[in-house]
Amino acid sequence: MVTLLTLLDMLTFLRLHDMKSHDCHVLMQKLIPVAFCELLPEFVWSALMEVSLLFQVLCSTTLDVKKVQELEENIVIMCNLEKIFPPAFFDSMDHLIVHLSYEARVGGPVQYRWMYPFERFLRDLKKKVKNKAHVEALICEAYNVQEIGWFTSHYFESHVICKRHRSGRNDELTQNNDRVARDILNHPSRTSDVSTKRYALGQERNVMEMYVL
Repeated sequence: MVTLLTLLDMLTFLRLHDMKSHDCHVLMQKLIPVAFCELLPEFVWSALMEVSLLFQVLCSTTLDVKKVQELEENIVIMCNLEKIFPPAFFDSMDHLIVHLSYEARVGGPVQYRWMYPFERFLRDLKKKVKNKAHVEALICEAYNVQEIGWFTSHYFESHVICKRHRSGRNDELTQNNDRVARDILNHPSRTSDVSTKRYALGQERNVMEMYVL
């Protein structure tokens, strides 16, 4: 979730712009009940609150079948939204809310079916693109290089540090045995360093290619 201040446009009637799908999800599920509690009339806020509770139940880690069935029966709250918002507000995406309860009851928890992991994966692939003229080809090449490096690391000696078995930056710190185990705030940590890139040239690159082959 990005900072809301970066999404706020002060020049165009205080609108939120450039929001990602996950930003809209958090806004609808967590922030709407709190943000508009004192700003909207009671009947408007209650309708939005019911929609927010619907998504909170559907996106929970474990699903209660009885609660899901109750949501499926009480989805008539969409009629309340139709009384509040103009007809231009409703499209096919808003109508899909009616079917979400049934889909959760049949398919199970939403975490195994939503699109956020794939969006993050595509973002990582797009970050590898340096030449905008050949985006698709560079994504394929970068993915192949990443996979080759991952499978090659299985043949390294145990003393060779690589991404596959390298410990996290906080795990590398020494642990203090005198601290209370329940106090999570005393866990040692350090900030991440600035990332740098280095290209293998000459003899070093030849050695790496020979090792992989």
